[in-house]
Amino acid sequence: MQALRVSSVIVAEASMAKLQAPQLRLAFLPNEQKGGLDLDLHDQLIGRLRGAATRIAARFRLPRYVLEADRAEARDRYGLCYSDGRIYVRLVHARAGRILKFSALIDTVVHELAHLRHMNHGPRWEALRRSMLAWARKEGIYEPSLRASEPGDELDPSPEPEQLPLFRRGRTSRCRKART
Repeated sequence: MQALRVSSVIVAEASMAKLQAPQLRLAFLPNEQKGGLDLDLHDQLIGRLRGAATRIAARFRLPRYVLEADRAEARDRYGLCYSDGRIYVRLVHARAGRILKFSALIDTVVHELAHLRHMNHGPRWEALRRSMLAWARKEGIYEPSLRASEPGDELDPSPEPEQLPLFRRGRTSRCRKART
């Protein structure tokens, strides 16, 4: 029996005495990546995010949710929250293909967790999101990068995190009601 590896498919050619033509069998290899990352790295990162999200959700008494990595092909959003509690977060930068900074991931997770209580971007949602980020910062969960406001100034923590560039173009995260 000969086996040829073609992409992620194994093609095996077997000759059987009863058959005149060879028989081809197809078998799919297990997916070696998830969320655009190697499985080990994915599991470590999503585990760390879930731990942080659990602490934040418990502190703010949020309803049940499930946090997963979004598809690697997702290019138009950083996070997604359904009304049934499913939350998806993009782990990898859409263009650069590298892992997003942990602080950016926490910002996205907090954004989506706030949607568990308010499925909009209104003032109550914004107040909840800000208080969640402030608490996460105080607890050491959220540590945004330091930025200089003027050339030559010392680095100061940014008082309020900026929205990622994707959202500045008028787009917001997708807030969807679950299909029933």
